[in-house]
Amino acid sequence: MNALIVDDHALFGEGLKLLLKAAMPALEAQCCTSGAQAISLAAGTAFELVLLDWNLGTAPGGAELVQALKAAAPMARVVVVSGEGGAAVVRLAIEAGAVGFVPKESSPALLVDALSVTAHGGVYLPAAVLGASLPTPQESAPAPASPVASAPHAPPMQRLAEAFPELTARRLQVLDHVARGMSNKQIARVLDIDDDTVKQHLNKVYAQLGVASRTEAVYLMARRGVRFG
Repeated sequence: MNALIVDDHALFGEGLKLLLKAAMPALEAQCCTSGAQAISLAAGTAFELVLLDWNLGTAPGGAELVQALKAAAPMARVVVVSGEGGAAVVRLAIEAGAVGFVPKESSPALLVDALSVTAHGGVYLPAAVLGASLPTPQESAPAPASPVASAPHAPPMQRLAEAFPELTARRLQVLDHVARGMSNKQIARVLDIDDDTVKQHLNKVYAQLGVASRTEAVYLMARRGVRFG
């Protein structure tokens, strides 16, 4: 797997590279310190994973850089690794096309786990985001009133059904597994269906929820009050 690490603090970038190489020996990683360098490298290398600091101190950065990297390397999964972990920043990163957001303050073990999940097709968002309802001005559909408050200890599937009554039971199952960081292949194996069927269910889920990606779907779960664990 080819990865690009973008961080204006070279020591952090190199440290992250060593950490990932120790956990994933097959990974090949390059480091750079600016958005301009990142775009140039992404245009000439088939990166599968980009780890990006949100605030590089120089332009381009933030949402603009996420979008530029997605354009330069459409197959790359962009994960923001940032010291800024506020809900507004996380939302902006997701809307720009990032598939995950990992706070820099995370422990090395959590950091590796989170990046492993995203590298293999899953979604990772901070526990603080997934553990609370987060209304935003751009919400595409009104959240049900206190969807979990009436049954705070209900099983996860019941919580999902209460928060997303528009989804069928099978699509709720797929969404449940997406929220747990599972890739399409893993979901297909667990549900004993093929990959194409998982994709079809996800496309229907996105259309019904008014979102564009699995990351936005997971974020919408948090905004509707769905909590796991």
